[in-house]
Amino acid sequence: MGKRRREDAARQEGDALDRAFARLEEAPAGLHDLEPPAARLPPGLPEGLIELYARCDGGRLFLDTIELVRSTEITMPVAGRWRFGTIDGDPLSIDHRGKIWRFDANLEDELCDGTRLDRWLAGVIEATELFYDADGEFAEDVFDDEGEIEPRVREKSLRAQIKRDAAAPGPRWRLAQALADQGAIEDARNELEQVVSDDPAFAWAWLDLARISEKLGDLGNATDEIRMAAETADGTQHPQAGYFWAQLARLAVRTGDDLLRAEAATRASLIAPDLRRAQLDGATASLAAGDVVSARGLIELLRAVWPRDLEVLDLARRVEGN
Repeated sequence: MGKRRREDAARQEGDALDRAFARLEEAPAGLHDLEPPAARLPPGLPEGLIELYARCDGGRLFLDTIELVRSTEITMPVAGRWRFGTIDGDPLSIDHRGKIWRFDANLEDELCDGTRLDRWLAGVIEATELFYDADGEFAEDVFDDEGEIEPRVREKSLRAQIKRDAAAPGPRWRLAQALADQGAIEDARNELEQVVSDDPAFAWAWLDLARISEKLGDLGNATDEIRMAAETADGTQHPQAGYFWAQLARLAVRTGDDLLRAEAATRASLIAPDLRRAQLDGATASLAAGDVVSARGLIELLRAVWPRDLEVLDLARRVEGN
């Protein structure tokens, strides 16, 4: 990118952040608590954080839904990524290209939540505003009886975030999950196909596409999609690449493709030697908790990769007896 283009991009990001902060200032009193800008910032921060911290030195948005740490508390737990806050308790980082990354505890993985900080902030502000009324209190009909966000509200919130940053794969991936939870399978598939078009290396989206195809009985497409998940994860040295190969081995058992099963099982066991133990422990815990369905799913994966393992076979017999 040339100097003029970089300057234009920085000016646009600055203008967008000004608009986002103006929106925060219009909010009901007490909903946000921002610290005044610091007189001096730590050296070496990426441009996006410099723009952000020129407006506040940390703070809390929507009570404590979004927390921005003070500039002196920014860390770099992963090379090339600066951790600057949390959203719903999930750590937030920005990389040297300006992309925003959100850690997903369920996946134990970081997902790209925004392509640029100003777009991300505008999106999460408009998405989270939907949960509050004009007085800064939770709006009616946002949560169900168990305290979970109503599916329609969650969908609307994710669409608001995507509107501001359409190419960010994380929010669109979560939208696909929300649609699938509501039974809108074809809509979920369409969103996932857009995700992998925007980010072909998003292995989790490929896996979810495969799960939809498998659920619909389209095992041919499911196999292709899981293979894409495994190969892209392998190619990017994803920490859970072995798990994706194990999923391919499991589906190969269903399709009766012994050669593919053997290939995928070998890759899974070589890449992830700890996967067997983790899956065994997970299946044992699920069985002890009475969750036989989850235990069976884990055993299916184990038997596809380690079909002759005595511990796997013994646990499979215990699961089948329930």
